[in-house]
Amino acid sequence: MGAPLLIGIAGGQRDREVTSSLLRTVLDGGQPYRRVGVVGSRELYDGVEWRRRPNPTRELGRLDEHLAHARESGLSYLIAELDEAAERGTMRLDLLCSVGAGGAGTARTASRSLSFSARSPLADVGASQPEVHYGYVHFLAHTPDWSARLAVPVTGLLDLGPSLGAVASAVLLGVDVDRLSMGLLTSKVPGHGEMLVSPDHHVLALIEESRARRDTERLVSAARETYDPPHLEVVRGAAAVGDAVARAYASETDGRTLLVLLGHPSERLEDAFQDAVREHARPLGS
Repeated sequence: MGAPLLIGIAGGQRDREVTSSLLRTVLDGGQPYRRVGVVGSRELYDGVEWRRRPNPTRELGRLDEHLAHARESGLSYLIAELDEAAERGTMRLDLLCSVGAGGAGTARTASRSLSFSARSPLADVGASQPEVHYGYVHFLAHTPDWSARLAVPVTGLLDLGPSLGAVASAVLLGVDVDRLSMGLLTSKVPGHGEMLVSPDHHVLALIEESRARRDTERLVSAARETYDPPHLEVVRGAAAVGDAVARAYASETDGRTLLVLLGHPSERLEDAFQDAVREHARPLGS
């Protein structure tokens, strides 16, 4: 394998973006934009070009250019988030991580393959003793070489499969457990299960920008199971966020309200939530 290594992440949009974000942070090693490039839905970075919200289909068609830029810039890795057409195209990948709908999949290079699963004890890479907390998942990870407790800042067990995909890929790339653990702990997954909290903690919000029905249903289900909020409301579109926040503050019942914000890019939903909280939040200490 020569530098930069070309890594493909395949699966549903949400799963591949979560896996890509986690693996990228692990491989960055605390030096963002120094070692890893990405051709994805949220960001394009190849050492020369850097854009937010690119057209992923177009940029995958320019993969040779991006790979050349990454090589010229001294990047060690280039991660490509593969849509279905690109996945079928059998590109020359150094590593392919495929995440299935049930949280199981494989990560493979030319010489080795690792299966991973959030449920099956027969997989090469798996998880046991999962614990779900506000804003992160904690579990015991098992690989052929080691077992260790890992914490990942994702929402609910729906992200356990993509997390294990990142673990399996990192193992194949020779990342040691300490570096892997620290990378996962400090990672972020923008736009997918991000947690927003009002300063008075009266209203919380989970953001999901995927428009796939399966993704949104999974997040709503995970929100109910993970946080068991007294009040949960699904809000579709940034224009509806203000009224939902107002209803939460006007409610006479006790307990926090959890909003699940859908239908727009995360930046728009975050701005709408912040603006509404500024307008309706109660002064701290009142």
